[in-house]
Amino acid sequence: MSFIPIKEATIGRYIFRTLSSVTIRRSRKEIAATAEITLPAEYDGKYLCNEIKGGDEVVIALGYDDRKTEEFRGYVVDVAQRRPVVIQCEDETYRLKRMSPKARSWSSVKLKEIIAYVLPDAKTHDLPDVTLSPFQIKPGGSVFDVLEKLVKTYGLQAFFKDKTLHVTVPYYDMNDGTVRYDLEHNVIRPDLTFRREGDVRIHVRAVSILRNNKKLTADVGDSDASAITTLHFYNVTTIAELKRLAEDRLKTMKYGGFSGTLLTFGVPYAEPGMAAEIRDRRFSGNRFGRYMIDAVTTTSGTGGFRREVEIGRALKKQNAQ
Repeated sequence: MSFIPIKEATIGRYIFRTLSSVTIRRSRKEIAATAEITLPAEYDGKYLCNEIKGGDEVVIALGYDDRKTEEFRGYVVDVAQRRPVVIQCEDETYRLKRMSPKARSWSSVKLKEIIAYVLPDAKTHDLPDVTLSPFQIKPGGSVFDVLEKLVKTYGLQAFFKDKTLHVTVPYYDMNDGTVRYDLEHNVIRPDLTFRREGDVRIHVRAVSILRNNKKLTADVGDSDASAITTLHFYNVTTIAELKRLAEDRLKTMKYGGFSGTLLTFGVPYAEPGMAAEIRDRRFSGNRFGRYMIDAVTTTSGTGGFRREVEIGRALKKQNAQ
């Protein structure tokens, strides 16, 4: 039985069912979800570069045969003046970059209060109870500028889901459902590394943000690790306590199991915030683990309908028999 990929895009007042290609990128580590649509230069006798403009609403649906699912909703950011036409899109982040919050200064304010001030409809998850002293929103900036500053300064993650902005700490489990992968059955190509717990090398740089916005820094873990992972803490006032907290967090990060990406078909559906259950039967016994999905890149074109799923930290202890 064969499955025929279908792809459809509604852009402004046009509905396109003959797309050359589509690429959609979502990540918990990036505020904006993006899409790139490639179309023939002309449609119904009209040159598309003259018909599609920035700010036009975009809806992309992908699937197989006669079954399709909405994969992206957002706005046109840019239309490349070339053949074929390439259209760049963003989700609701597009609007945040064009919204100006009212300038305001606080001598002391909670992190959650600032998010509620600029984004009253945002949902927050397990945010730290940190006080900023002082904090200022200057005139001339955008809501996105304020959000980006908070995310970068305090080590948060922010992303849209169904037009709602979610702001979380990096390792918060969104519990948005589970997708199951068997490397011998529904995975085209696994690009995974399996390591036992004792082989994992992690260098952690712990940063404590104090009430006066000054910082303390301490390093723990393996100095010979290939990269440094930064963890943020709040109002920890001594180096000794900061190291203790960082070492406790390090224990949860040093898990045996998989890291890397999976290339799959368009089905099953996957998005950041879901959990990936991965089973590998190719060795004696089974290797099984449950992981947070950090990012998904979805494509549909001449190569078929595909998803590249990037897995993050383990959600429970691994089993490597």
